[in-house]
Amino acid sequence: MQKPLIVGLQGRVVALDVQTGEVLWHNELQGSGSSSVALAVNEDWVFASASAARVFCLNRQTGTVVWSAKTSGLGRATILIDSEENKLFVAKSGRVDCFSMDLGESGWSKDLSKLGKKSIALGLAGNVVQADQ
Repeated sequence: MQKPLIVGLQGRVVALDVQTGEVLWHNELQGSGSSSVALAVNEDWVFASASAARVFCLNRQTGTVVWSAKTSGLGRATILIDSEENKLFVAKSGRVDCFSMDLGESGWSKDLSKLGKKSIALGLAGNVVQADQ
């Protein structure tokens, strides 16, 4: 099966066939909020988070929810995947959360809001995600 193009918009995620544009699946991300969706995608999963304090892991081929976890912040997210360490980082409103990618278990949470509450960029060597406004 070919790899779909993943699109995030207004609290939902849609997968499109890259050749035809046909909708392959969509997920309404129940409880995610209705704002823009931050995405991170690897070979197996789609990680998505909208304005609510929640992050979702979806199966890339089917769009079904693999797991969902509470984040410590609200608002626009920045998401970074660390495949080597099997970690997912989600930043919102001056807070950064670390989860295991496969199970969604919380590893740690750090409140940096005294240093800044707006958009957060995340980076590892060779892997940087700039913050959106």
